[in-house]
Amino acid sequence: MQTIIIISGHGEYATGMKSAFELLAGGNENLYFIDFTVEDTDETLREKFNNIININSNTSILFFCDIMGGTPFKTAALIANDKDNIEVIAGCNLVSLIEAKFQNDTTSIKELAKIVVNSSINSTCIFKKVKTTQVKNIKTEDGI
Repeated sequence: MQTIIIISGHGEYATGMKSAFELLAGGNENLYFIDFTVEDTDETLREKFNNIININSNTSILFFCDIMGGTPFKTAALIANDKDNIEVIAGCNLVSLIEAKFQNDTTSIKELAKIVVNSSINSTCIFKKVKTTQVKNIKTEDGI
């Protein structure tokens, strides 16, 4: 079953994720980016989510929300609660969104949610500092 991913969060979270995702991974087929702005209410956000769900019948859906307990998360959770083809995750990062995109048609929706959360956990780290006297011949390259 095909999977779509709905990315949503407060302010321009979704728009920002879209920009970064496209820079790193290219196109965003089957990804929907929905910002929750100051003009929105729980109901307008639910309408936006349901419009996407209605045009993607017979698909699995992964909601990718910014923070657990926020309005995008709660709204998605209310929609997903009694549906086996919808999962909701929160607090994940850009690496995990990229992972989700490339795993979304190869696994079940429940397993995809687990993979994405684990990807976020595994890609979060603290930089280990070294004394500059120990660093030799470092070549720097342009980013991405």
